Amino acid sequence: MGLFSKQRAEKAVRKRSGERDAAAHPAPEPIMTNRLVQTALSRWSAGKDARTFAEVLRQCATGNLLLDGSNSTIADPSRGFQPGDTLGVGYRTDEEGRRLLLAFTSNERMAAYHQDDPTISVVQPASAVMAQAASEYDGIAIDVGSSELCIAFADEIRQHLTDDPTLNDRLKTALVERTIPWDDLLGLLGSTPAVFIAMSDVHDDSGAVTGVTVPTARGKNGETYSVAFTSPAEVWAWSPPENARATGIANVAQVAREQGHDGILLNPAGQSVVISPPELERFLN
Repeated sequence: MGLFSKQRAEKAVRKRSGERDAAAHPAPEPIMTNRLVQTALSRWSAGKDARTFAEVLRQCATGNLLLDGSNSTIADPSRGFQPGDTLGVGYRTDEEGRRLLLAFTSNERMAAYHQDDPTISVVQPASAVMAQAASEYDGIAIDVGSSELCIAFADEIRQHLTDDPTLNDRLKTALVERTIPWDDLLGLLGSTPAVFIAMSDVHDDSGAVTGVTVPTARGKNGETYSVAFTSPAEVWAWSPPENARATGIANVAQVAREQGHDGILLNPAGQSVVISPPELERFLN
């Protein structure tokens, strides 16, 4: 989570922004604000630790972020990007020469970064932005110019959101938006290639690892739940010391049934749902 060299960074945006054929890109999108990521950034700014860092990244698995297209060449801004125009994607270079994709949670924060000069913002799915930052850049800088700036390097993105940050974006979005029928949500959960579980190492007196345990969650009325997560970032936003391991939802359902748990608590750090014991059967058949 390095600091920028301001002079070098400004030059990087002006002179080194990547240019792409804009024919495949949509026109700049309407004004937007990603409240979930902004709230996570506020917590990160107030106390920078593993949990608040994971909180930012877990919320970047859904919703939208703004890319900075202010260096683009557009013949007719009123029509947006057209064939022959170029989209200049803004990035900055840190003091170690790492190229960090710029992303913003709102038009207002992008405007503040540009000190109210004219800007071009392009709305993109946040999970796709994270994937681009991890594969085409050395990481991402979210809300640069703000006191809530958060930098995540490519290896941190892959660690928290896997090699494919879009892995469970539909499921995560469904948990956040709560707009699809419950049966459709269970269908999404059942079709996902992987969820994640938390695991703790067990050590003997010498400190050697002798086994692992899988933590459970307690409900308000004393219920015991197996826990599952849509990404490793969800694990660490809930309990940073744990290890995150990919598995199938059928395996989690099997353990919950065998242990007599009161169901599965999915994403206990927030935007959670409980899958009851009778509903677990659909994942086991």
